[in-house]
Amino acid sequence: MRRFVLAVAAALLPVHASLAQQASVSQVEAINSIVRCMAQGLPADWTSAHMIVKLEHAGDSTGAVQYLVARKDADDNLESFKPCDSDEPPSVLIGLRQFEPAERRGWTTARLVLERDGNFRLNYDFPK
Repeated sequence: MRRFVLAVAAALLPVHASLAQQASVSQVEAINSIVRCMAQGLPADWTSAHMIVKLEHAGDSTGAVQYLVARKDADDNLESFKPCDSDEPPSVLIGLRQFEPAERRGWTTARLVLERDGNFRLNYDFPK
């Protein structure tokens, strides 16, 4: 598991370095802390891990969170898993809003997907 965290940390730096004007050290550290916590609850045969945070209203400071994992040979069947702390990662993610431009702070759903190779995606849904 430690090897995964190091791989993700190494993968995050080039991705964020290419977005140097947009990503701060604080943002990279926040994502790394989320990854470290999620990694602690992953099964040995995982291929991707998902954290989905849903807020009732844009700007809410709390919401519902779901942690899902895809396993090798069962990528289309997501299962629940428990990270080191169920509340810490969404709180950190919600805290990242302060680094976003005003027009990007009003999301209602955030999806963080971690891949076993260290790549990740963070997508937001906004109210219509």
